[in-house]
Amino acid sequence: MNKVKSLFAATKLKQEFARRRTKLYRVAYSWCHNASLADDLVQETMLKALKNAERLKNHATLDTWLYRILLNNWHDYLRVKGRDVELFDVGDDEQNSHSDNYQQSQIIHRVRSSIEKLPMSLREVVTLADFACFSYAEISEILDIPIGTVMSRLYRARQNLKEQLLDLAGDGGVPIRLKRVK
Repeated sequence: MNKVKSLFAATKLKQEFARRRTKLYRVAYSWCHNASLADDLVQETMLKALKNAERLKNHATLDTWLYRILLNNWHDYLRVKGRDVELFDVGDDEQNSHSDNYQQSQIIHRVRSSIEKLPMSLREVVTLADFACFSYAEISEILDIPIGTVMSRLYRARQNLKEQLLDLAGDGGVPIRLKRVK
């Protein structure tokens, strides 16, 4: 009977992980700007999470736990490859080449470029807050930093992005209206 329960629990956990895969991928991609690397990071995260599932004490903290594993995998990658890893944007495979989508693709490219220029400590906080929609407390737990540090890094990241994007708009580009993603 215990084997049946553990098999059922493992199947349920795999389903929970599968539901979070896309969101994990988006955050990983925003950090590395490489589709195959982001996929590898998420795959490694899933493997480690499945292997260490018994360590998860509170199921309510599953998201925080998964993103912490993802962050650790990202830091491991940077440590192995060195801090001067060349990052590049491969673009969206789903992006249509129609002229009506040109303006939207330019804005997306500008935002991605601006995020890529942020220091890693700011990039991690802003992607967890605005892409993954984590609270300050959750980000604090994932990154293992105080909440005040999360708030100050998020403020600096958003100010930096605002300045970069407004500078781009002032260069004769399309005017950019900034709004909160959450």
